[in-house]
Amino acid sequence: MLKSGAKLQKKQVGCIQFVYIARNYYFCRKIIMKKICHTIFLIMMLVNASALHAQTIPNTATRTTVFEKFVPAIITLSNGKTLKQKSANIFLKNSSLVYKHGMLNMEADIEQIKSVQFANSLYVRVDTCLALVIDSIGNKRLLCASFIDENAYRNQLLNERQITNFELGEHVNVTSTDISSDKSKEYPLNNVFFFDINGKVVKVHERNIKRLTINKNRRLYKITIQSAGFSWDNPESLMKLLDLL
Repeated sequence: MLKSGAKLQKKQVGCIQFVYIARNYYFCRKIIMKKICHTIFLIMMLVNASALHAQTIPNTATRTTVFEKFVPAIITLSNGKTLKQKSANIFLKNSSLVYKHGMLNMEADIEQIKSVQFANSLYVRVDTCLALVIDSIGNKRLLCASFIDENAYRNQLLNERQITNFELGEHVNVTSTDISSDKSKEYPLNNVFFFDINGKVVKVHERNIKRLTINKNRRLYKITIQSAGFSWDNPESLMKLLDLL
């Protein structure tokens, strides 16, 4: 009886150990799978974030407007009133608002505009242009106005092929009626960044930003701008600076 009891006890212990190992294996496997899924999710988020920045702040364009087609927009005027526009766009020659009026493309009076809300993007007026709101931290925002760099485009044409002065004028003269997409053309863009701090807009420039940096963050400011990968044309870099102001 003692021997059979001992055998039974050994079998029970072995069974318990097997269940314990199996449970541990299942638990560890679950944790590992969660970590793998979390890592994959982070990688996808980083890839999507990079794609978003590339799409939002391009260096060139094959058309003279931000959107390929005219899209609906809600326009907030300087007096606080709002207007709904069925067909609107941002014209890259001077970063202004253009809209459809029958068969014509009209350019809005920039002085009457406070902001323009499209489906997934908000533009606010900065002096005589409209700037895209890229990101924000509390009451501080990073803005960017994109313009077609006509001088760079002119030089680009001259370098690519022989062209007369008359033809050059025709090619470089960008008007509000020239809104069609042309894959053969590549307009260089000049992206100008601004910081909107509690309603005060400042052009992003090393001298301006250094002056605005609070004393306790001066050392962090120097470390940030001297760090590898920092660029005055990179929204991610500029958001780090904005956090110090």
